[in-house]
Amino acid sequence: MASKPPLLFQSKVLCFSLLYLFSSLFFSLYISFSQTKCLFNSPPPDYLLFSYPTTYGEHKHAIPATRSSCSSPVTFTDYEVVLEEIRVLCGNSTDFGVGLRYLKDGGQRFGGGFSTQERKSFFDKTDEVPCGFFTEFPIRDSDRQAMASCKGVVVVSAIFNNHDKIRQPKNLGVETLHTVCFFMFIDNSTLQDLQSHKIISNNPTPSSRPPKDGAWNIVTVQGKLPYDDPAMNGVIPKHLVHRLFPNARYSVCLDAKLQLMADPLLLVHSMVVSEGVDMAIAKHPFNVDVMEETIATARCKK
Repeated sequence: MASKPPLLFQSKVLCFSLLYLFSSLFFSLYISFSQTKCLFNSPPPDYLLFSYPTTYGEHKHAIPATRSSCSSPVTFTDYEVVLEEIRVLCGNSTDFGVGLRYLKDGGQRFGGGFSTQERKSFFDKTDEVPCGFFTEFPIRDSDRQAMASCKGVVVVSAIFNNHDKIRQPKNLGVETLHTVCFFMFIDNSTLQDLQSHKIISNNPTPSSRPPKDGAWNIVTVQGKLPYDDPAMNGVIPKHLVHRLFPNARYSVCLDAKLQLMADPLLLVHSMVVSEGVDMAIAKHPFNVDVMEETIATARCKK
């Protein structure tokens, strides 16, 4: 006579209930202890290990995220494919495509290569004033050479008047630091704070490259700045990336109050390359339209 299974396993409903219970407990514990809070969209571990002294920027907080990273369209599932495609696009300097469409007209559509005197002359005419610098942006020649050597994707941010702190990018792919240039522009006030926390040496060794801070190349803008307002000076490197990095194919402009939480290669590919557009603009975390942003800007007397 064949032996029967225990009574506990004779009920299919009970077996499925137990399976569902243990599966739910497993996924609940996984999400609770996971840093990303995601089940199937977790990024690779950080390959850039860098930490700051606890006293650095202790009162300067980043803008919190308004939604979970699990709902982001940027995933790591196709990282190798994206990496190869971006490298091919950046390596083909003869075909600018949509990314640098304004260069097809010799730069006259957007920015151009006008001198300071040529730009000032536009004030005497009724034509449109070209976008660009009206006064010199004081950067060392060695820094300009380093910026000109960036021929792929560049990530740009700026901190002036020590208004914020440097935040290192997270969730980078293994080849991103070899493909993407990270440049942070600062002034003397910010430099002094970095030196006081020993993040940058007080006596840097002579070099043709800007000093490094984690992923970031630090460019100190010295001399007479174009504006008296530090916020206005900080806008220059973020809005005129095409002038400071003439050989870069794609750029990501990042406010210093934000921390880059997704690989910039995936951002560029998903929001610019795949969409076939010139520019992608992030949604403001608080102001939903231009009027709200205008009122906020006027309230801050900017």
